Amino acid sequence: MDLNTFCRELPKVELHAHLNGSLSHSTMLQLKRHFADTGKADSTNAFFDEFQIGAGDTRNLSDCFQVFSIAHSLTSTPETLAMATKLTLQEFQDDGCCYIELRSTPKDTPCMDKRQYIDTIVQAMQKSCVHLTILSRLIISINRGSPLKEAEEITDIAIEYKKKYPEVVVGMEISGNPMLGRFQDFIPLLAKARQAGLKITLHCGEVCNPQEVLEMLQYKPDRIGHAVCVNPKYGGTNETWRMLCETKLPVEVCLTSNVNTKSTPDYDSHHFKELYDADIPVIICTDDKGVFATSLSQEYRLCGETFNLSQSQLARIALNACQYVFAESARKTLNDKLLNFIEKYEL
Repeated sequence: MDLNTFCRELPKVELHAHLNGSLSHSTMLQLKRHFADTGKADSTNAFFDEFQIGAGDTRNLSDCFQVFSIAHSLTSTPETLAMATKLTLQEFQDDGCCYIELRSTPKDTPCMDKRQYIDTIVQAMQKSCVHLTILSRLIISINRGSPLKEAEEITDIAIEYKKKYPEVVVGMEISGNPMLGRFQDFIPLLAKARQAGLKITLHCGEVCNPQEVLEMLQYKPDRIGHAVCVNPKYGGTNETWRMLCETKLPVEVCLTSNVNTKSTPDYDSHHFKELYDADIPVIICTDDKGVFATSLSQEYRLCGETFNLSQSQLARIALNACQYVFAESARKTLNDKLLNFIEKYEL
């Protein structure tokens, strides 16, 4: 089996995917068409090409956050947010993904408040179970650049929906522009969320900030995302790297995202190799498949080609990822699915 086909057919879990950043060109066209059909104003005047940040694009990580306003305006009503959720889940399933933890930050829009925003996604996920085989869960995000009062409100909503829908809402995360806010300010909120049963993942080390990286690693979240600037070779320190090697925190690796935002010069220079060689658990993810014009299959293929990994090694990365999904009740099902695939193809 050629690598492209293998990566598409490999059952995969996606643990780092932002809903609004994952909107494909096709999905965005359908959302715009919905606005036109219902006679509602569509505030997205930008060309869709501006939404995608490719490898040769001059925009960097900071610029990336500006393009999300395009997607946010298209998901500003309950109808379009539900459509975006459904269509995105379908696309991940079509790409061979059997489990996904979508993440999104609750927003107040002219048509819904933060609580309605989360309720809309949860209901869309539950309805999707009827016609989709992919298992979907929700991680509620806090933007680290938002006021603390808003972060407190989102934490309370996350806890409320964890109680209402424990099999859907599984975690909370801190993300957003890494140049804004202080991680320390959010620790009491994270503790409150953990006490309520929510798992925690953190965007960690997207920019060079060794002190904060160390604080995050010492906090011991359930997973971390990116982890670019942890190894001394990439802007970390001996202390941050030693801490990650000791804790063995699972890392949500997003190769194309890091390359296209200039966090990493190119695929060959990506820190995946250091993580993998140090036996740190790695989960291959997309981050924002719409913005970066990628797919989970493509990320697996790029990882295999760049680091000369065999199909057996890629399959075992996918298998290992099942241990770190936040929906513990789904782990055995996912594990069995991967083991059956590995046995079938004698990997």
